[in-house]
Amino acid sequence: MLFLKSKANTLDVANYTVIVPSICVGNAAQLACDLLIASKKLKRIGSLSHPALIPVYGPSAYQHEPDERVSSCELYESAEDKLLVIQFRAPLIARHTKSFQINLVELLQAARRVIVLSGSFGFERRVIEESPWAYRASDNFKAAHAAQLGNASLVKWKEHTGEHIFGGGNALQLFNAFEEKQVPVMLLFRYLLEGDNSTDASLIVRELNELCEDFLQLRDGGDGGFKLTVPKSWNLLFGNEVTELLF
Repeated sequence: MLFLKSKANTLDVANYTVIVPSICVGNAAQLACDLLIASKKLKRIGSLSHPALIPVYGPSAYQHEPDERVSSCELYESAEDKLLVIQFRAPLIARHTKSFQINLVELLQAARRVIVLSGSFGFERRVIEESPWAYRASDNFKAAHAAQLGNASLVKWKEHTGEHIFGGGNALQLFNAFEEKQVPVMLLFRYLLEGDNSTDASLIVRELNELCEDFLQLRDGGDGGFKLTVPKSWNLLFGNEVTELLF
C-alpha cells in the first residue's frame, strides 16, 4: 500500500499533524489541501496504492515541484513543521472503501492528531443564521485542545451530532475509524454549493489556521495574516477553454 521515495517500509508520523481530505461536494477539501501543499511548499514523499483507488497518473500539480508526477493518492510532508497532508486525485471505489480506511488508520495511528476536512450540501443547513461550519471531535482531541475549542469568541462552529453528512463523502466513516483506534481526530466541514469552490477552500484553510496556528504552521507576513499560493494546476480547474471551431 505504501510507496515512499526514500524506499523506507514504514511512515513515521509520531508528533505529526495529519490532514486528510474527504472526497466531498465541490471537492472543497481536496482544493484546501492543494492550497496547503502549494503555500507551504510541501515535499512529495510518496504515494499510496489500494484496490479502492482508481489509478491516475499525470504531471506535477505544483510549481515548487515541477519535475514530480502525481497519482491517485499522495503524501506531502513538512518535516520541520511535523505536518503531513494526504491528497486524493480520484474517487474511491465503494466496495473497497472500508478496507482502505482500515489500512489508512493503521498507517497513521501514531500521529499526534488527525484533521479530516470535508463539505456538505448548502441546503442541508436548516437555519440560515447558523454558522456555515460544523465539526466533530473525539474526546481525546477535545481534551488536548480544550482551550481552543472552548473559546466561544474564536470557535463559532456548530458541533455535529448526526449520523450522516450529506455530500461529505466518507468523512464521517473515516472519523469513526480513527476514533475507534483512539487516535485524536477532528472532522471539520463547511456547508457549500457545487461550482467554483476555490473560495471555500481558502476559507477552510484560514478557519483551521485561526483555531490553532500550530496545526498548519502557516507563517504570517508581519501583519497577522498570511498569503496562500494558488497551485498551477488550478489554471485548468474546469478543463480547457471551449475551442472556437465549434461555433
